[in-house]
Amino acid sequence: MAITIGIIGAGASGMAAAIEAARTNPDAAVTIYEKLPIVGKKLLVTGNGRCNILNRDPKPEMYYGDVSFAEQAIRACDVESHIHFFEQMGLHLYTEELGRLYPMSDQAASVQDAFRNELKRLGIRVIQEKITRVSRAENGFLLNDRYACDALIVAGGGKATPAQGSDGSCYPILRSLDVPVTTLSQALTGIKLSKPEARLKGVRASGRILIVSDERVLAESTGEIQYADYGISGIPVMEVSRCVAMHYAEQKRSKIFAVIDSLPDFKQEQTAAYLNFMIEHDPELTADFLLSGVMNKKLGIHKLSLCGIDMQTTLSALCANDVANLVEAIHAELCEISGTMGFDRSQVTAGGADLSRFDPLTMQSKDTPRLFVCGELLNVDGRCGGYNLTWAFTSGRLAGKAAALC
Repeated sequence: MAITIGIIGAGASGMAAAIEAARTNPDAAVTIYEKLPIVGKKLLVTGNGRCNILNRDPKPEMYYGDVSFAEQAIRACDVESHIHFFEQMGLHLYTEELGRLYPMSDQAASVQDAFRNELKRLGIRVIQEKITRVSRAENGFLLNDRYACDALIVAGGGKATPAQGSDGSCYPILRSLDVPVTTLSQALTGIKLSKPEARLKGVRASGRILIVSDERVLAESTGEIQYADYGISGIPVMEVSRCVAMHYAEQKRSKIFAVIDSLPDFKQEQTAAYLNFMIEHDPELTADFLLSGVMNKKLGIHKLSLCGIDMQTTLSALCANDVANLVEAIHAELCEISGTMGFDRSQVTAGGADLSRFDPLTMQSKDTPRLFVCGELLNVDGRCGGYNLTWAFTSGRLAGKAAALC
């Protein structure tokens, strides 16, 4: 008799699992249970609507959580196999900077369409229902006390962006099946500052950010920092936000700070030399123009304000101490952090199912035969640049293939 496979969640990992299962075993009866009226909704908002679907070089250092587990899985299901997987459904990709892959259409909607059409072509059934209860049956599992399956793949997503379907409802299901779950927190989100600078709202500027607590550097990244009314965002901020969120999730009492270098391409000596050059070159120039040649004017005025320098002061009035203070403000502005933007505004969940209890080549539980977990529910999360979708497709396809061969 053909195996029946139930999949909770029609996100990236769940749909990849379903398609891989059906391709591996055409006799398998595959059913996805999805609470939203459409499949793949979260894909539509990835990559600013373009869908950064993969990264060509998913190196271990681009991941957090159980990195060794992720590395073994990615080695078993590599990027070239993903590209072929998508081409088999008529979806072709191209490579942009930093190894980021996008659909040739440059539209996330075309990725969703390709998945939806392939599900239909393969005869994969999609039932619109939220699964809230899972119990073990004699030869498999029973979902919501009415749907039976021989093998179960839990792929319902984490807690990030609940408006797109990831509402955290699968964690109680995992726990009910005796799957331990690690501490959960946000990743890839904005950071709140205790004293955000209102005048910087909307400014985008290159910078390096370090996260510091107890005089230890916890994380750092460089790129375009975006200033907001609550604090800071942008890719480098999102990449370090994980350690900030985990700091609060683990209820650590020490204060945590962001140290911002607003001229990351200059050494401090170069900045001091530039300031002294400007003072000598045009001593009658007012201070509000001092930094306009090297950074956003609003940001430059903010740095001057931190040093107590009046905007209408002429450069001839600045002393060596002013220059030293300004160099410090430019390269090491200390900002106390008050939190993150939370799960509603985060792209990924950090933490998840304890992977010591799973096989990295199949995503199958070592304790419960025919139970598989994949995607964001696992204790693996990546940096910006297609790494999280690469993980979703990797873990989903490995789970789908293994389930189909049970």
